[in-house]
Amino acid sequence: MSIFAESSKAVFFRAQDLAIELGSRYLSVGHLLYGCAEVRDETAGGPLRECGITAVAIRRILPRTAEQPAEQADPEVMSSIGIDYGGVRAAVDGTFGAGALESAPDRRVSITRTCPPTFTPNAKRTLELSLRTAQELHHHHILPGHLLLGLLRLDDELVSNIIEQSCTTVAALSAAVLTSLAVVV
Repeated sequence: MSIFAESSKAVFFRAQDLAIELGSRYLSVGHLLYGCAEVRDETAGGPLRECGITAVAIRRILPRTAEQPAEQADPEVMSSIGIDYGGVRAAVDGTFGAGALESAPDRRVSITRTCPPTFTPNAKRTLELSLRTAQELHHHHILPGHLLLGLLRLDDELVSNIIEQSCTTVAALSAAVLTSLAVVV
């Protein structure tokens, strides 16, 4: 049996999907906050919505990682390591037709599409704080509200800025989350 409730797992999936969509190799506290806001759970999503913090607003703040374009082969560099670029090009053209190198699609796959993003140190710390919070409240599963409380306890600059922009405080949001957890659990 998992210590994470199904709704908390949904937070991770949403956070991971956003990290991949934004081209990040890392799942950060911003992605976790997005997941808390995106999931329709009343222990995290409800208090965030009441404070005017939405998944859409969080997503706008998170940076997109620019994908590196495929580089063109440099004949001089290839020659310096013993590869005859002209010979390779002639062989490819002879086998597949003239211009085959230019028309071939780039089949390299982005690392974020093949490997799930890894947690940043602060995201890992959030999970630890979430577990501690659930234990302190004598709860048997980690709910999205516990994850959100872990984010709030972390005192991360991004999370603090998002909360400040919503004209609320960490203390007020924490109190709302604790109230929602008391109702659900």
